[in-house]
Amino acid sequence: MDIQDWPSAKALAPLYRELKQLDLLEHVAELEAFGFTVLPPETVGPPEQHETIRDALVKVACARRQCDEAALPEVFVDGQELMRFMLWDDPLFEPIMVHPAALGLIQYLLGTNCILSLCDGWLKGKGEARTGVHCDWAQFEMPTFPPEPYTANFNYLLSDYSKDDGALGFVPGSHRWRRWPSPEEAEYWTDRMQPVEAPMGSMIIWGDHTWHGSYPRKTEGLRLMMLGTYCRSHMQTQEPFRQTVSQEALDRNPIRFGRLMDVAGGFPFGKSPPRPPKPQDKPARQPESPTGYISLFDKEPAAGAIKLRPQADFDAYDKEFAELIAKRGAKIQFPDMYRAPPRKVDST
Repeated sequence: MDIQDWPSAKALAPLYRELKQLDLLEHVAELEAFGFTVLPPETVGPPEQHETIRDALVKVACARRQCDEAALPEVFVDGQELMRFMLWDDPLFEPIMVHPAALGLIQYLLGTNCILSLCDGWLKGKGEARTGVHCDWAQFEMPTFPPEPYTANFNYLLSDYSKDDGALGFVPGSHRWRRWPSPEEAEYWTDRMQPVEAPMGSMIIWGDHTWHGSYPRKTEGLRLMMLGTYCRSHMQTQEPFRQTVSQEALDRNPIRFGRLMDVAGGFPFGKSPPRPPKPQDKPARQPESPTGYISLFDKEPAAGAIKLRPQADFDAYDKEFAELIAKRGAKIQFPDMYRAPPRKVDST
């Protein structure tokens, strides 16, 4: 079938074409059927990339726990820890957030304007520590779930995973049940989950409806993992990327990275609507589809094409701008992400 930029499909059409180009359609089918998928190491990157990111994670853990690498297995005996808010600890982590395969599949689940919510590391040592069966749905006032996930994540495996290594386990197909496990169900599936057996460098991807947990680690050493969690653009992120990203980080990464930081987001509103962005006298980076889709293959540094969110006094009423709105009405132009596609109106 010829996949065109159909207005009804919005940004899904160009995303689908790129997922097909990346040979990821089988992984899309696995997400639909079973609620999770595993990318092999060769899809994620070369062996030296996996080693480099592993070493960067270990460096962060040593700095935070104030010990050397040799001491880490003892530090985490019978224990595990999420190394929260890790993105700015090493610039090496930044390109992983816009990894084409991982981000492409996550955008399939959440939409192409999703933003970054978490960037963490996870270390687990030998012992009885494990994560109980749960799902990542965090809208606690909604005990039954909509068909679409609100969040999704990748787990980048930086050590080999097997059941004895303390691997993650899933309840395949549970995303279709659209509810949390009861305490009795969580207990039932604790040792009946399907463990992910995969080599270092693999990536596991799933949405927030899928039931999962982990097994205790029976082998020596550490289970190592880096995760990125993404959410829909209307949601509050779990870590403050928009408040902490630097202009230097925006400049050295592609535009999609800046969008993940939500620096172009329109919320929250103050006492006046947001001002339209000032036009930038910059040449177009690449042709865009009518949907404004940003290609997964765009690796060009933004180099000033996306800016930090301006500081605003949300409590100040902007009389001048309010008068401008009153005078020009519907002619006020807001960023594309808030503007519906043009449509013809029958004047008869």
